[in-house]
Parts: sequence; structure tokens; C-alpha cells
Amino acid sequence: MFDIVQKNKTLVQVVLGLVALGLVVTAGVTGYSAMGEDGAYLAKVGNQRITDYDIAEATGRQPISNEMKPMVLEQLVQQKLVLAAANNLNLNASTAQLQQAIAQVPAFQVDGKFDVKRYQDMLAAQGMSVPQFEQRVRDSIVARSLLGAYAGTNILSQTALTRLAKLVGETREVQIATLKAEDFVAGTAVSADEVKKYYDSHQAEFRAPEMVKVEYVALSRQAIADAQQLSDAEVQKYFDDNKKTLAGEERKVSHILIEAAKDAKPEVKQQAKAQAEKLVQELKAQPAKFAELAKQYSKDPGSADNGGDLGWVNAETNFVEPFKVAMLKLPQGQISEPVETDYGYHIIRVDEIKAKSFDELKPQITAQLKSEKADKLYTDQAAQFGEFVYNHADSLKPAAEQFKLQIQQSGWITRQGAQDPQLNNPKLAEAAFSEDVLKGKHNSEPVEVAPGTLVSVRVLEHKPAAQTPLAIVTPDIEAKLKREKAEKVAATEGAKQLAALQAGQTPAVTWAEPKTLGRLGEPGLVPATLQSLFHADAAKLPAYVGAAQPGVGYVIYKVVAAKPAPAMEGEAAKRMSQQLGQMYGQVEVSKYIEDLKKSIKVEYRSKPATE
Repeated sequence: MFDIVQKNKTLVQVVLGLVALGLVVTAGVTGYSAMGEDGAYLAKVGNQRITDYDIAEATGRQPISNEMKPMVLEQLVQQKLVLAAANNLNLNASTAQLQQAIAQVPAFQVDGKFDVKRYQDMLAAQGMSVPQFEQRVRDSIVARSLLGAYAGTNILSQTALTRLAKLVGETREVQIATLKAEDFVAGTAVSADEVKKYYDSHQAEFRAPEMVKVEYVALSRQAIADAQQLSDAEVQKYFDDNKKTLAGEERKVSHILIEAAKDAKPEVKQQAKAQAEKLVQELKAQPAKFAELAKQYSKDPGSADNGGDLGWVNAETNFVEPFKVAMLKLPQGQISEPVETDYGYHIIRVDEIKAKSFDELKPQITAQLKSEKADKLYTDQAAQFGEFVYNHADSLKPAAEQFKLQIQQSGWITRQGAQDPQLNNPKLAEAAFSEDVLKGKHNSEPVEVAPGTLVSVRVLEHKPAAQTPLAIVTPDIEAKLKREKAEKVAATEGAKQLAALQAGQTPAVTWAEPKTLGRLGEPGLVPATLQSLFHADAAKLPAYVGAAQPGVGYVIYKVVAAKPAPAMEGEAAKRMSQQLGQMYGQVEVSKYIEDLKKSIKVEYRSKPATE
């Protein structure tokens, strides 16, 4: 299993995770309110519940932010909707389809062929059983079959494509003048009454949440691995046993092919073999003539003109088996006896061999062997750890001494999470605020905050939710209100300058260097403003457009040139047609998902926030 998961980390996540189900479709969900930890489920599709456990499984048990949680939840809702619809239609994946799909995953292959042990090792490394994964793949096949009917049925006419190409490719050259809000802040003032009024009407904004500080111990597979001791002999033995796969050996190879077809008559084959043997004898006497003789006699069209040079190859290179076996056995600089294949007789020479050395691979091998040693130790200690923090519930010190762990202290943690990434876990927050831990002053049960890391916490300090006094937040409110007033002043002044420019006057405006804008716009440019820029009469330039930009001030655009789209043809037109087809397909899939929600009841524990 050496380095399998590390080398294929991204692929493993895709193969084993939510993306592999083929159900990642846009949904327009902007967020959920009250995404806390109370309640038995987050959403329900028909009679199937989606819980925090499902969220954790879908994200590989990696911590995610509260902002990301609704998006993952929506993906799971869509997954269950599609699978429910497929079930209603009696759609199933056959065993043959399942086997074909799994066999084609490169991460499960060795030398280009599906390898059962590698397959099982990869799944085990992700903490997943074979039946679990195969069910995911079946679901993926069924989902792709169903959604493909909607995503792949769009036909775009040439007229529509041409029109869209003209629209998308059209550009405007503009100059920009910005009246920045901060330039007007100094001229604004905020009274104490205004501050008090804002404070009174935004009480929730200044309410500090309930918080705790905890001490904690973390049992980590990685820490156990780091503590393992290895002898140089152990590392050397692993290198020697796995040198071919570890070292990534490459060989610079040349050959001469004396052609004899597979079905050639015996006398033709004998003649070709005799010629090859004669050339071998000549090369042994004069090795420097290899390139010359390859150009003269070799019938391999891909290498003959290069003196037989095949370049750098390795054990994975797609050569016929007899050639590959002989090539891999040859020492550097040695010329082979004639090697028979279906193409004739080959004379092979290995010009150079390069591979990673033991010293280069030693750190990698050491880390792997330590990790393997740590796996069993961690499994055993994890079970004992849970019992220990429970049996010594009044202190973390016994567990720290037993497992040689350091007792650490956190910053403030709320029910929504913590700033410390290791502690920012919904299950850990749930444990910290549980009755037994918060009020009973006991150790929490161990929580898996990440794969291979268990944490138990004990509350040190507790702060109930409380309103922050006005005196503390007054400076922040003043700055906010001044900024809002400055934005209004900038907008008023900007509108005046825009009106003057549109009237043919020349107010003092500082223009930036010209830039080109397409119909897709740029970050910060609102669609209405972009639309106005492209509606400007190209025959009456310059034209002026302006708009207030929240957080910035007021922006004036001077349209100085209108450039039509270049002609689109060939590969560019083909790519655009494909992209538009995919876009329309995604729209159809989204519509289908929304239709499913009308026929299959979806219940969210918290309703989507309004846009």
C-alpha cells in the first residue's frame, strides 16, 4: 500500500466521495438560517433523513464551515431525490456495468490492469467497505443514466449559435473614474443619538454568543507515527524489496528491428533471425555502429531514422511483452541477442538507466513505515482512550499521562464552532456544550475531529450569551455610520458629475487608463451597469454611464469604443457549441431537480435564507 493514497489523494476523494455519484448540480441555495446542532436531522427527502453524520461522510469527515454546510446538504438532498426517482422508474445498474466502472478507475490499477488488492487497500485507507463503495458506484451509474437523458438532449441551431457568438464576443473599451467614499468620510459627522438609535435597532448584531474555553487532549495517529523508531536496516530492506516500483526506474533504449511477420513462412523467419544474429556479432565488435546500422537495416518506422532511439521508457511503457522483459533485464550499455516478437527480431541496447536513489526515497519510506506501525497502535489506543476519559471523568490528567499527551487550552468556542481549525468541529461543539460537560464538569467523550484524530475536552470557563455594552461598540458604530454617509455623499456628487458629462460639459474628472470589457463583465460590476454600457449608442461616442457601488462609492464609465465580435469558426465555434450545450443541459437538470421536489416531499429542518 506504499504511498497509494498520498499519490492519488485528489482522485481518491473524487472516486470515493460525493462527486463520484454524478449528482453535483447547481441549486441556487444561498444559505440556511439556524444551522445549529439540535434536532434529529437536517433535511428529509420522502421518508429518508439526512443527518450531520451524512454531512460528515460526504465530506470525508473533514471540518467544514457553517457557510459550506448548506451547500453540502443541498447536494445530498438532490442525490436522494434523483435516486428516489430512479427507483420509481425501476432503473438499476447491472453487475457487468458495476464491474466495468470500477475496473476503469486508474487508482485501482497496476500496470494498466485492475488489481483486487490495490482496490481493497484503497477502500480500507478511506475507511470504506467494498459493499459500501459498490453501492455508491451503482447509485452513480443509475444517476448518470437518469440525468444524462436531460443533460444530453439539447440541440443548438446554427442561427442561435451565430447570434450568441456575436453577443458574447462583442466588447466595449471604457475609461473609469471613481469617487471613493473614504475621500468623503472626513466631512461627515455622527451624533450620539444616531449611534444610540442604531444600537437599539440592531440589538442582535451586538449580542455576544454563549462561549466556553476548554482544555483538551488529542490522540493522533500522526503523532503516534512520528514517535515510532525505525532502524536503517528496516528502511533499506523495504527499499530493496520494492525498488522497481519505488525508484521509478527509466531506461533510454535503442533497437533495430529485422522484420518478420507473425504469420510469415518458417524460411522467412529463419532468414530474418540469421540477419539479426549477424548484426549482433558486428555490433559486439563495433558497438559505435549501432545508430548507423539501425538507419540502414531497421524496419521500425518510428525509430529507424533516429538511429533506433526509442527515448526514455519504463516498465509501464506499452511494449510487447518479450521486448519489455528483455529490455528490463539488460544492463546499461549491453546489446541483447535477437528477441523474437510478432513483428520480427529485435536487437536491443540500453543506453542509460536512471532511478531515484535510496537517499532520495528514505524520508518517504520512513514516513510510510512509521504510518503502518502506527495504524494498529492507534486502533488499540483509540478504544482505550474512550474508556479512560470516561472512567476518569473528573480530570484529563490521567489520560494525558497514560497516553503521553499534552493538555492544551483553547480560545473561546461558540456553539457554531472555534477559530482553532482542529477544534472547529460541530460534534466537538455539541460535546462541549452538553449538559454533562458544561454543567457536570466532566470530560467529554472522544470526538473524531479529523480522520485519525480523537479529542476529549473539559470546560474551564463559561460565558453565557450577553449584550455587548453600547460604550464598547460606539467606535465601531460611528465608523459604520460615517462610511454610510460618505457613500451617500459620493453617490450624490458622482450623479452630478455624470449629468454634467452627459450634458456635454467638462467637469474635473480623473480617468483611469482605457480597459476592455466583455458581456461577462468583471468582479464588482453589477449587471444593470454592464447592460447600460452595451446599450450605449456606438454611433454617438463617447457615452457616459454611472452607478453607485456599495462599499466603494460612485463609479463613472466613459465608453470610448465599441468593438464587434470577431468571426467565430472552426475549433472556436465547436468549443462554444459544446459549452452552450453543457450550459443548457445543466439548466435542464436543475429544472428536473425542482420538478422532483414538487413530486417528492422535501422537508428542511431550517428553511433556506431569502436571497
